[in-house]
Amino acid sequence: MEYFLELKFEDSNYNALIHFATTFLTNSEAEGKLFVEELLSAFQRRKVMILSYSYNRIDNNPELRERMYEYHDFYLNRATASIQVEQFHVENPNQEKSLWDNLIGKFFEGEDSTANIGNKYEIPVRVVDKKTRNPINSEFYYFSVEQLIPKG
Repeated sequence: MEYFLELKFEDSNYNALIHFATTFLTNSEAEGKLFVEELLSAFQRRKVMILSYSYNRIDNNPELRERMYEYHDFYLNRATASIQVEQFHVENPNQEKSLWDNLIGKFFEGEDSTANIGNKYEIPVRVVDKKTRNPINSEFYYFSVEQLIPKG
């Protein structure tokens, strides 16, 4: 299954508004929902203000898929920076805690305190100054999130 995900949020550290959009593949609707929940949790751990998000399945509608890829191409041409998404596979992760806090907590509880390193992605984003709406490029903007995925 193929999805298109769009997320808009405010990064108060840079006083910036960020527009994040990407496609992703899953094996089921439940897996797609879980993926989005894990990714949203990663952003929330970074204390950003999520303004809006949506994700839509696009592989079951050829016209919608074509239109969304046109939109995505337009979006990519306007991207000014990128966000690094690092995936880590952890046994029953607490999505409210960072990778470090999860592993330390598990260590002291005598549980499996290891994480398998997953994929790392650089997702193009459009970043603008919140006040002036002037673009902010990658020379001045850096952001990364840890997506915690349950082992299994």
